[in-house]
Amino acid sequence: MVPRMAPIETTRGSGGSEAAGRGGLLAAETAQASGRQVADRILRNLRERIASHAIPPGSRLRELDLAAEFAAPRLNAREALDALVHQGFLERQPNRGVVVRRRELPEILQLFDVREVNEGLCARLAARNAEPESWGDLLELFGAPMEAIVARKDLDRYVRNYERMRRRLIAAANSPPLAEILHRLNDMTCVFGQRVLLSSDRSQHALHDHRAVLTALRHGNAAAAERARRATIANVRAAVERYHAFVL
Repeated sequence: MVPRMAPIETTRGSGGSEAAGRGGLLAAETAQASGRQVADRILRNLRERIASHAIPPGSRLRELDLAAEFAAPRLNAREALDALVHQGFLERQPNRGVVVRRRELPEILQLFDVREVNEGLCARLAARNAEPESWGDLLELFGAPMEAIVARKDLDRYVRNYERMRRRLIAAANSPPLAEILHRLNDMTCVFGQRVLLSSDRSQHALHDHRAVLTALRHGNAAAAERARRATIANVRAAVERYHAFVL
């Protein structure tokens, strides 16, 4: 007689518990990713407004207010504020909390010094990486069209076209670490450069500087592109120092 095999006992609950555990972990990871996206959205919005001084230096930012404005949990608002403190756009002050940093002239000039070096490196890399012919459209744009923009004092259009050129340089340089540095430095200094354009005749000189950069790129001359881009930023720095009473 063949011996009967003992029935194999199964624990039905174990498989369900594992599935439930995996489901809970996935839900937690999804919620965490969603929270990061919300915090990043708040951070980007605030950083853009701080860079343009739509939120001026010295302004106090509170988690509760931001949570209400962005319809987000306070935790995400806190994460955004912490990141902006770490990046140097905000600071924590005793008895006031988190406020937008107010930069004095020496710090601003130092930021331009750092920016000059990195913008020059960006132009050098862009010249090495991109075909010289690829800069033809920008060189044309910064000819007669930009002359007309300067003549009618259309600052908004001028800034948009400059931003187009700046982002093309960064994209062509193809260096994510350098891009991060340049975007942060630009956000910390751009408002002062724009105020110089309003307070002086700098726009015509700046247009000449931009053309020098684009001409060097069009000729594939990396060293000349770096020199021209560094000169551009150095000239902005000098103008900010000269007109600081009007731009700070």
